[in-house]
Amino acid sequence: MATATFLSEGHIYEHDGIVVPSVTQVLGLAGISDVSQVPLHYLERAAGIGTAVHQACEFLDQDDLDIESVDSSIVGYVLAYQRFREEQQFFPLTIEQRQIANVDGFYYGMCVDRVGMMGDKPLLIDLKTASKRQKFWSIQTAAYSVGMADQIDYPDRCARACVHLAKEGTYDLIPHAEEADFEVWWAALRVAHWKLAHGTKLPK
Repeated sequence: MATATFLSEGHIYEHDGIVVPSVTQVLGLAGISDVSQVPLHYLERAAGIGTAVHQACEFLDQDDLDIESVDSSIVGYVLAYQRFREEQQFFPLTIEQRQIANVDGFYYGMCVDRVGMMGDKPLLIDLKTASKRQKFWSIQTAAYSVGMADQIDYPDRCARACVHLAKEGTYDLIPHAEEADFEVWWAALRVAHWKLAHGTKLPK
């Protein structure tokens, strides 16, 4: 694992002064996640909601959230996460952990939403606020799992899942258990780095 240098403006990860792709950018370069046909205003709105929800949920996990202060447009998502924590007995150990991972010399930046305990079992989760679930989410969690595997306090291949939060205050826990997810991520990472080495620019 390498130490991350992250620039919030532009969402840029650097390693030794060299920009490296994020997990999202790798998936875009590999053609697994393509948002090029989605109107920009929709992407910006969705990103704004996601960022606000993640910040509120982080405060919630730190016992520093006044739910009355949460904007009405996102309060349902936050209540959904609170409900998930209570019903599934999830206790976060790491929150919004940002780092640069190195897999066989291929670097990528990532932000792992949560690693924690669900009951007595370790679980890595990614929080989602999109209107519809996406198939590539399992590849994202595989990327995070691989990127954290060299950490002493990270259990080898702990379970992975997405928690799909809805504005109505409900959630859907989506387990990711396919071993092929890791193979797909490895292939995507190699394709992305090959394209970058041959002149392709990082997607915004």
